[in-house]
Amino acid sequence: MSVLDVAHLSHSYGGREIFDDVSFRLEKGEHVALVGANGEGKSTFMSIITGKLTPDEGKVTWARRTKVGYLDQHSALEPGKTIRETLRTAFQDLVEQEQEMLADYDKMESASPEEMERLMEEVGEIQERLEAADYYNLDAKIEEVAGGLGLRDIGLEHKVDELSGGQRTKVLLTKLLLENPDILLLDEPTNYLDAEHIQWLTRYLQDYENAFILISHDVPFLNAVTNIIWHVDNLKLDRVKAGL
Repeated sequence: MSVLDVAHLSHSYGGREIFDDVSFRLEKGEHVALVGANGEGKSTFMSIITGKLTPDEGKVTWARRTKVGYLDQHSALEPGKTIRETLRTAFQDLVEQEQEMLADYDKMESASPEEMERLMEEVGEIQERLEAADYYNLDAKIEEVAGGLGLRDIGLEHKVDELSGGQRTKVLLTKLLLENPDILLLDEPTNYLDAEHIQWLTRYLQDYENAFILISHDVPFLNAVTNIIWHVDNLKLDRVKAGL
């Protein structure tokens, strides 16, 4: 089942043609290395599929209800928040569902029998979703991923305003992994990571059940975590199995 379909994509930038009639699919669970020489269009490709850039021609279609996570190293962090508070926003949707469930419990106090039945069903559905997402172990998950990427060494109560550029990128990457999207789009995720944290990220991505597209100059890392190569060259995108 494909999560992304791109059909007849063509695009130019600054008078230079970058893609010419490119079509491809990303299948569920594929781990893709996006490779090519500098200037061949890898970052432009990411901008197009995330909707930040509109192609001159062609169509980009995501599967319905696909949750896309993009590591944008220029994203802003909300001033005044600690690292921990920022990471907890990865679960905002679940927090809101819990609040909805608690509101339903309050409504039950004065509900009619028919309304009570509806509320009980709704509460049950929300509870199932929260348990499936391991909602009641959020703090443990935050500690695990933050530790793996080196944020515990900084201190999770540290204000994000006081972080360096590299530390802010670590926060963005950690938050993205905690969101557990249907597809990860990662552009140089090992920047600012030391060897220990790259090893942790390698194991994490090897076990990642969903799809991702990865750009990286770290060839051993790239080879260790991907099973498909998309090679950008001469205005085209060629798909090959990794290791061939």
